[in-house]
Amino acid sequence: MIAVVVVVAAVGRDRGRGDGASAAIATPTTAPRAATAPAPTPIGTVAPTLAPTRAPTRAPSPAVTAPPRASGAPRLAYAAFLRRVHDDQSAVNGLNGALSVAAEAQNTDSVRRAAVDILDFVDVERDWLREHPPAECYAAAHGAANTMLEAYGTAADLFIGWTAAGGGLAGLTALGEAVDAAQAAADSLASFGRVLDATTCPV
Repeated sequence: MIAVVVVVAAVGRDRGRGDGASAAIATPTTAPRAATAPAPTPIGTVAPTLAPTRAPTRAPSPAVTAPPRASGAPRLAYAAFLRRVHDDQSAVNGLNGALSVAAEAQNTDSVRRAAVDILDFVDVERDWLREHPPAECYAAAHGAANTMLEAYGTAADLFIGWTAAGGGLAGLTALGEAVDAAQAAADSLASFGRVLDATTCPV
């Protein structure tokens, strides 16, 4: 799974704080008038009746289906999952280095190429996870891997957005959003590691 950590300058933000004003509500001083009695209904007249209204019909709630689970021995499915995580490490190292170097140099062409490579990698890994549903014993780790990949895909998209922002204030804002997303992705990676460390599957 992906573990891209981008080292770029953080963008400071200042926020002004406005003061609110409270408005006083005047209390009426005029004494209330006595209520006027309603006029009696003439004898022999029939009060109009309203036609009953039908309650709106609700669409039936969609049936909740259980997520797919791996067939076969859970330990074998979990072993394949761990092998995939381990084998991806070399690809991750290359992606990490390319984006880090490009971001530090603020080379927009290199950043775009590295971010596109990350998006391609994320797509492949999410396809693999979808095609290899987990056994119950490691479903949480499988889900955390998906969440982490989605976070890194978001960060890569935002770095591509920064390369297209054209500098200036728009570029500075886009860079700040990309840096924030990279930090969120790193946090998601750390969460995935904690879930994975706590996972065991029966032999």
